[in-house]
Amino acid sequence: MNNENLWASFKSNPTTELKKQIVLNYINLVHYVIHKTNFNQNEIFDRRDYFQFGIEGLSEAIDRFDPDYGTKFETYAIQRIRGKIYDELRKYTPKFEMACEHDGTSSSGSTNLSLNNTVIEDEGMQLYEMVPGEYDIPDSLLEKNELKSKLVDLIKGLNERDRTILNLYYYEELNYQDIAKLLNITVSRISQLHSKIIKSLKQRLAFYND
Repeated sequence: MNNENLWASFKSNPTTELKKQIVLNYINLVHYVIHKTNFNQNEIFDRRDYFQFGIEGLSEAIDRFDPDYGTKFETYAIQRIRGKIYDELRKYTPKFEMACEHDGTSSSGSTNLSLNNTVIEDEGMQLYEMVPGEYDIPDSLLEKNELKSKLVDLIKGLNERDRTILNLYYYEELNYQDIAKLLNITVSRISQLHSKIIKSLKQRLAFYND
């Protein structure tokens, strides 16, 4: 089901399962906001906290979004995700407003966020940065720019579920059990999928190096 049909189905019958699918389809927006606004540099919360706040913001955006308004969901959701994280930060520190002013960020949810690069391109690069050690690919191969580019392309070319698993495991540092709960599948299935994804990436990268 494409996004247009998914939204239509959700608006006519907003079930939990349909909402979960929409969350998975747009979960990369949470990674994008956290990465682009450098929330991880703020030590008030750890990465998992920011991710959870972002998911809550995404969930609120899904509930409130109306496709008939003509606004892209991505644009609306980014504002809601970012705003939710700022709201949580303001609850825990009176100095947050000063920090926002210092780095040129508005606590109302408006930031100097550039959308020149697509979310999926950023996601591919984030995952690529973790590849050398974790994927057991020789550094000598990764020194070749064309192979670096190819690996990023391979990651970007994964389906939504597989990219989500990699992002949650490597970037958000969730364990298999946490990922299984989020994706509503078994822990053993997450383990199988993770191994399959990594094996496929390594094999395809080796093919391009031959």
